[in-house]
Amino acid sequence: MVIKNLSKTYDNITALNGINLEIPSNTTVGLIGHNGSGKTTLLEILCGIKSFDEGVINLPLDYEYKEKIGVILQDNAFYYDARVEELVELYASFYKTTVDLDALMDEVGITSFRKKLYRNLSGGMKQRANLALALVNNPELLILDEPTTGLDPLARKEFWALLKKTMNHATIIISSHDMDEIEENCEYLVFLKDGFVVEADYLNLVLERTQMNLSDYYIEVNQEQ
Repeated sequence: MVIKNLSKTYDNITALNGINLEIPSNTTVGLIGHNGSGKTTLLEILCGIKSFDEGVINLPLDYEYKEKIGVILQDNAFYYDARVEELVELYASFYKTTVDLDALMDEVGITSFRKKLYRNLSGGMKQRANLALALVNNPELLILDEPTTGLDPLARKEFWALLKKTMNHATIIISSHDMDEIEENCEYLVFLKDGFVVEADYLNLVLERTQMNLSDYYIEVNQEQ
């Protein structure tokens, strides 16, 4: 994925300021930055649900492209009174080609509560269900916007284990404010600040170059004026 000079402005507020990125395929990419740095705007553009003002992305962002991506956003507009299996079947109906839904629900561990209403699920159960919805089309690109926010440490660990088990063939872009989570699970780092790219490189090279853990590096960069 190649992004050149990408810009997006809202009411004179610049969310993305001519950013350039080259994201390797079949890689887990950690996207970090403070609130308002442009993370969600970038993800929504890559999902094809938000337009941009200037720049080029070497992706068509059309219907065929959307057939090949899976998404978990911060705010999911679900039918909360629907049963889990009903949501899975509904999402599958949006795509031309889907995986075996019963096998998918088994793989992500939601079979035992597939008859439950989504609104009655725990945080960890909801994220398992969300992941199933994002995987119904066997995506080549999975976009996750802070999917582990609000999860306890065990649920977060289980989510990552599940993600690694089910998505070893695709590119994953995941935003998070948990630097330990990114450092432990991601191969490539994209670091945004005030709409600019601070860092875009393999994470091990960033840590080697800075001689810091990711949390300390994040704090240092964001304290700079």
